[in-house]
Amino acid sequence: MLSERRLGLIWVLMGAAGYAFLPVFTRMIYSMSALEPTDIAIWRFAFATPIIWFVVISRERWQVPKRKASQAPLPIGRLLPMGAFYAVAALCAFVGLRYIQASLFIVLFYTYPAMVAILSLFLGSRLSFVGWIALALTLIGILLTLPNLSGLNRNAILGISIALLNGLVVAVYFIVVARVMKGIASIGRGTAWIITGTLLTLLLAIPFYGLQVPSDPQTWLVLTGLAAISTAMPIFFVNMGIQLIGAPQTAIISAAEPVMSMLLAVTLIGETVLPLHWLGALLIVGGVVLLEARPMGRKPVPKAVS
Repeated sequence: MLSERRLGLIWVLMGAAGYAFLPVFTRMIYSMSALEPTDIAIWRFAFATPIIWFVVISRERWQVPKRKASQAPLPIGRLLPMGAFYAVAALCAFVGLRYIQASLFIVLFYTYPAMVAILSLFLGSRLSFVGWIALALTLIGILLTLPNLSGLNRNAILGISIALLNGLVVAVYFIVVARVMKGIASIGRGTAWIITGTLLTLLLAIPFYGLQVPSDPQTWLVLTGLAAISTAMPIFFVNMGIQLIGAPQTAIISAAEPVMSMLLAVTLIGETVLPLHWLGALLIVGGVVLLEARPMGRKPVPKAVS
């Protein structure tokens, strides 16, 4: 019989592995189809949204009901607009992954915890000495991970810029959503409403950009994996891990995600990662772990949604 700690560790690692597949799935879709970033984003959340609602409702039916009087009503009017942040983050990911390798993108994106820390400074939070060391490690890791920009074409520079922009959008999202979700008892249902808002936001793009339908079963299969394995599944695995081992430990363990993504990119789609880039990735992960483990008065950076 597994202890709660070990079971929580397994759930979090499985959730991180699910998120780690996202850049790999995306690069696979680009290699086998002519889908645009908006197409991938719309199909991803068109599949993921009903899956997430099905899991939320199913879990609520099996759980012991709590007294409704002690629960504040869900602020649906504030949760749905949060989906716009999620939609922008998803589009940034799909656009950026069109121009640069999955391994490079995920490492640059995972600087978002450092961005949260920096933004929190402007909002009045204090950063400890260990926190400043973590930020320094992250910046050094970025410099080691980035290729020689002088030898890159415009598309590669655009992809790198969008990867960093994606991290910034996610950082802002977490700061805002932490306030909107404060005091909400049903985190799963609140998350489902945000994902619903994401889908509704993306559907608004159809009159302007249209919507392509995949023409082969392989693309449909990878899109399904993107929705189930890299969207719906990790959301609930990470939430179950938080319930068993707590948010701080979950955030630290989840720092394995960029390393997992790099390993998957090398083994599944044949990308090449230089030793210097591995070192940069490890420094960024080390910075994330320090940021999450430091003794500070604010809550740890939440797990990313990609």
